[in-house]
Amino acid sequence: MRRGWRGALVALFLLPLLWGLVTLARGASSYGAPECPGLQQGEDGESHPGPMRRGHTCAVSYSTENGRSTGTRTYDQQKYAQERDRSGLYWRGAGYVAYGTAGLLALTATRLSRRTPR
Repeated sequence: MRRGWRGALVALFLLPLLWGLVTLARGASSYGAPECPGLQQGEDGESHPGPMRRGHTCAVSYSTENGRSTGTRTYDQQKYAQERDRSGLYWRGAGYVAYGTAGLLALTATRLSRRTPR
């Protein structure tokens, strides 16, 4: 195999491996209080910036036509949604890491088997 192809094959497995590590790091860094992606309102109906607290609601979908929230989540619902997102990041990251690692190991094994005399 020519050198150019080897580099392309290594990149084919190295890039997903690196992306998997980044994805796992994103999942690990998403702990803590739930973050509201939209407008957060307290029990008094006023806007409250910062991390969510119990009793707050989060507007996750907003209508620009009438200026009202079309979808809201409570603190517990937002926390659950973020836990599911984190779990998805872990699974995707693990899949990328497994793919990249398996590919690099296969390339290494192939390369070593070609070097050893029979």
